[in-house]
Amino acid sequence: MSAVEPIDELRARRRLAELSREHQPFLVGLARKLCRGHFDHEDLVQDVLLKAVAHFDRLPPDVNHAAWMARVMRNLFIDRLRASRAVPAPTELDPAAVAARDPDQVEWWETLTADEIRAAIPRLPTELQAAFERFAFERQSYKQIAEALGVPIATVGTRVLRARRQLKTILEAQRSEQS
Repeated sequence: MSAVEPIDELRARRRLAELSREHQPFLVGLARKLCRGHFDHEDLVQDVLLKAVAHFDRLPPDVNHAAWMARVMRNLFIDRLRASRAVPAPTELDPAAVAARDPDQVEWWETLTADEIRAAIPRLPTELQAAFERFAFERQSYKQIAEALGVPIATVGTRVLRARRQLKTILEAQRSEQS
């Protein structure tokens, strides 16, 4: 490493700061015209300046920086428009469709208590019990459970899914015995 590199880096930073000061009013005006309330114009200006920082070393000193930044801004704006159009528009919910259900239509599993579920857990295989209890009752994430049990995260997900399925079968059998 030579002593010249820090001086070159300092010059580049100064040059970039000068470009930002020199062109920021132009960029803000252009961004306001492009965005017209659709997007935050300040974010667009910031993104252009970030691109200028990222590609600053590749820009020749004699290039028209304002024109280059204007082109970058236009391209970023078009990308944002395309991305926003890819997101579906929000829809209004029909109040009749969201109306409360008839209490007679409540499914049996919706009335289960935590105690009823806990009582059925010992009937599960041991490896499923630990994963399900930590997930359902201790509110641990899959990552936390994986670390505690020393298994991969995917294994935790599989065990929780299998535990749910087996608990449903166990609880359905109990319900039919009681009926």
